[in-house]
Formats: sequence, structure tokens, C-alpha cells
Amino acid sequence: MAMGTKGINGIMTVAERKLCNSEKFDAADTNQTLAVLSQRFAVDPRLGHHDYRYYIEKGISNHLRVCYSVTQDRMWSGYPSEPLLSCVSAHLLYQTPSNLTTALHALKEMCDDELIDRGKEGELASRLMLLLAKDMYVRKFLSDKEGSYVRNPHDDEHWEAELLDCQKVSIIHFLEYIFGESFWSMIGDAKTAFEHAYINFSHWVTMEDLINPKNSDTDL
Repeated sequence: MAMGTKGINGIMTVAERKLCNSEKFDAADTNQTLAVLSQRFAVDPRLGHHDYRYYIEKGISNHLRVCYSVTQDRMWSGYPSEPLLSCVSAHLLYQTPSNLTTALHALKEMCDDELIDRGKEGELASRLMLLLAKDMYVRKFLSDKEGSYVRNPHDDEHWEAELLDCQKVSIIHFLEYIFGESFWSMIGDAKTAFEHAYINFSHWVTMEDLINPKNSDTDL
């Protein structure tokens, strides 16, 4: 079924411009980079930092950040779990060879300034490692059209087109890509057990509430 004149890439381009509030992503622009990284890696300005309100207000007014509620002491806001927007963010990070490097350098500076919370046990580093590894794996092994948002059998005018960063990946191949082929030899028969297993993730979100509070007594 045809999508019309713009196609998937056209729709994604509009979302890209909305997220960046610009015709083109500038990884050196802190507000743009914070928006792109926040949508994918659950990166948020730290409450108590002197620039906290500035970046939150900029994100809400210009970069698709959602304001959930306002209290006397703070605005509760964030990026909803939205795979389409996550694919837009991923595309921006890999649009040019320098974008990812520039964005990560900007993130380091924000962490050094304590604008961004790195987590009690370095959770931010784990989120970065796992998702960036999946990004690179997908682009190395599962992409058939450089620079496109989609992987599809024909073109981007059909609903059969699959968003590049929403593809499932083999657990076996993914872990080998991260840790090397010798990884499975250290853990017995696990490779056989996961022979037909796949994972799929395109972004991280912060969970502040139980997913199923009704069964909280039995689930804990």
C-alpha cells in the first residue's frame, strides 16, 4: 500500500526537523544534542543544577520534550517511549562521521559539569554501550541502503519498509559482536539455548513506577 508522495523518509525528515528545531542537526548545539540523546538514552538535566530550568524549558518549547505536570518546585517532563522518534535520533547521530563523536564529547562535558546524572553505578555508561553497540551492529550487518531510515525489499513508498533501528537482532550474533566469538565458549551450552532468540530495543526510558502494581506483592 503506497504511502503517498513523501514516503517514509519524508515523514522522518519532518520529525527530524521538529526534534532539532532546525533544518539540519548541529551536534555542537547543546540543546539539539541534549534532545537527540535524551530521546534515546534517558539523558536528563539533573534537578538542582543551575541550568536545569533553562534546558527543560528549551526542550519543551523547541525540541519535542513533553511537560507532564508542573509543581511549585519543578516541571515533570521527559521524552515518551516513541520508537519512530528514536529512529530519527539514531539517524541524526550517524548522519555524518563526526556527529556521534561531537555529541558524545558534548555529553562528557555535561557530565563533567554535573548537568547530567550518570547514575549511582554508572548506569548511563551501560545504556550508552548497549545501544551504541546495537546501532553499529545494525549498520554493519542489517542495513542495505546507506543514509536511509528504512530497510526494505523495494523502496520507501511502501508500508513493508522496516525502520532501520527497530529491527530485531540475534542474541548470539549481538553478544559476539560486543565481546568476541570466544564469549560463548566460556558459558557452556548457552549458545545452543539462545540459537533462535532475538532482542529488539531502540531507546531507554526511565521507569519510576511498577509496570504492574496490582501484582507488586507477588512480583517482588
